[in-house]
Amino acid sequence: MGTPDSTVAELLKTGLRGKALDAALVDLTSREIGFAAMAEQLPSRDNRVVPDFEERDALGVPRPRITFRIDDYTRAAFARSRRINEEICARLGVSELHHGDALFSAGHLMGTYRMGTDPKQSVVNPDQRAHDHPNLFLLGSGVFPTGAASNPTLTIAALALKAVDPIRTAAKT
Repeated sequence: MGTPDSTVAELLKTGLRGKALDAALVDLTSREIGFAAMAEQLPSRDNRVVPDFEERDALGVPRPRITFRIDDYTRAAFARSRRINEEICARLGVSELHHGDALFSAGHLMGTYRMGTDPKQSVVNPDQRAHDHPNLFLLGSGVFPTGAASNPTLTIAALALKAVDPIRTAAKT
């Protein structure tokens, strides 16, 4: 809502095309501002991906069963950010304000395999080495118990650098 693509969709519904559409888009978007709130969710045992042994793919491999819910902590963060956005808009003297209710992910795939020292409770050890397959290292954000509101790149890089020596040692044996 209020983004150039949604504005184009609304203008197309009015029948505008070509230069008239371009002029209307420039006129509207030159006076718009958009805010996006981001919040980190706390880790939750209830949010998980597990094998669904009732549903299998064509090869018989269990499909993933995904259980996910937005917690109250995160909902409160979004409610607070909405109030902050309203205050900013009031101070700017905006003439029209629209809120979107949809929640979107930041597009960072994280989680699905746990890091730990107990093979019964985790998939990889702190060196990112799989408990069940000692020649397999799983590097990436799969070990994250939750996703932050910003890019995970530096943490992924740090975990990968931490795994370098164990990988090097494993390759020599």
